[in-house]
Amino acid sequence: MPGKTLGDIHHTMGTFMPHGAGFLWQPGILWLHVLSDLGIGLSAFGLGWALLYIRTKRRDLSMRNLYMIFAVLSGLAGVLALSDIWLIWHTDYLASGLFRLIYAGISLWCLVAVLLTVPRALTQPSPQQLSQANEALESLYRQTEEASRAVIDNVLDGVITIDEHDRIHSFNAACEDMFGYQASEVIGRPISLLMPDPTYTEHDRYVSEYLPIDAGARAVQARRKDGTAFSADLSVSAFEVDGKPHYTGIIRDITKAKQAEAARQKLLKRLTDSNTELERFAYVASHDMQEPLRMVLNFSQIIAHDYADKLDDDGREYLKIIGDSAGRMRDMVQDLLEYARLDKDSGRYDKVDLRVELAHVLENLRTLTKESQAVITYDPLPVICGNGVQLMRLMQNLIANAIKYQKPRRLPVVHVGCEDDGDYWRISVRDNGMGIEDAFIDQIFEPFRRLHSWEGIQGSGLGLSVCRKIVESHGGRIWAVSEPDTGSTFFFTIPKNPKSE
Repeated sequence: MPGKTLGDIHHTMGTFMPHGAGFLWQPGILWLHVLSDLGIGLSAFGLGWALLYIRTKRRDLSMRNLYMIFAVLSGLAGVLALSDIWLIWHTDYLASGLFRLIYAGISLWCLVAVLLTVPRALTQPSPQQLSQANEALESLYRQTEEASRAVIDNVLDGVITIDEHDRIHSFNAACEDMFGYQASEVIGRPISLLMPDPTYTEHDRYVSEYLPIDAGARAVQARRKDGTAFSADLSVSAFEVDGKPHYTGIIRDITKAKQAEAARQKLLKRLTDSNTELERFAYVASHDMQEPLRMVLNFSQIIAHDYADKLDDDGREYLKIIGDSAGRMRDMVQDLLEYARLDKDSGRYDKVDLRVELAHVLENLRTLTKESQAVITYDPLPVICGNGVQLMRLMQNLIANAIKYQKPRRLPVVHVGCEDDGDYWRISVRDNGMGIEDAFIDQIFEPFRRLHSWEGIQGSGLGLSVCRKIVESHGGRIWAVSEPDTGSTFFFTIPKNPKSE
């Protein structure tokens, strides 16, 4: 309106009708909108409060500013919803439009702030890094366990012989090293010299009650010359000399074994804590990040739809970049959550007809297949024992990749094969796509690993990692052979009789 001031415009607004008039003031429709907007507003305020509460209570969280950003966006969204209730009875459309413009500007600023944190976010420990830490701890645990076993297996056992009066008759070199006594110092003296109370009393009961039934080794406390006690395994056997009972005790110092067990328990706790951290990461990803991302996507779409004519070409392009980036981030969060959940779902096996699962896959990919004009053929597939949902996802990922990673102006041709490989079924997915160089063939199954030749093709970088985890959880393995510009074949094996965990 050339020449008109904001006051003139605001005065003109008085001739407009409130939204309620558009509803013909019908109570049902009117209160449907009021209650819906009220619910949205309260939910947005609640979400914003929850994010601020988490940020306040958890000062150890990284990137805490993200919680503030999404809390602000949630609060503004709540105000926007409540303003829609106001417009049902009032005609303050100018104020509403200005608030929406301010909200759009703040949203764009928040998105820029979020995008600026991406490099920092990428340096945070990823599930892959946490998994690698788990593997390192497991390796250290195995090494500790092997070292403990080697220590126990290679220690020379002490051998002590006593008579019916519990006096020491023999004391070998290993015992000298173990107890700190020379043989001459202990021969003829009572065995109680080497056993602190109440071990000696228990020893008497052991000899009288359990020795006749050939009892095995038992744990005891032994005492060195310097008075220190140590843990030991003791086995006692009886024999006779001149018709008189004698006893041979074989003793082994298990102090190092107990220390190794303590170290094992410590490592186990670290592994448990690491797994807990993985689960916490998945929880945060699913509950604290997806909703704000969904809001960014929704409002960027609203801006694109309602304000497209107010933006120039650059503005529309920037808005498209915002939507695409938020969409990719949402897909990555969802794939990451699925990747973290695979361990929980593993071991739940039933009979699975791969032909039926392949039919579901082809139905799911029908739009992609039609748009790309892909030709998909397959061999007869077996009935196996496994997790049907995971196996369907496995085949869907491989077939979708075979269609997407295609050379320009080349129609995709995909074949799903099956061969009997002894105790395994070997399934293959062959394509005529762009192929993979040998130098990168072993990297494609790593989380977030994307090749330069795949740039421009949408993906989270977790698809093949999910495939590997599914196959390995079923007791099989997955690999690929490829020739650049000719195509690739992905193989995976599934045991015919997998062990359900």
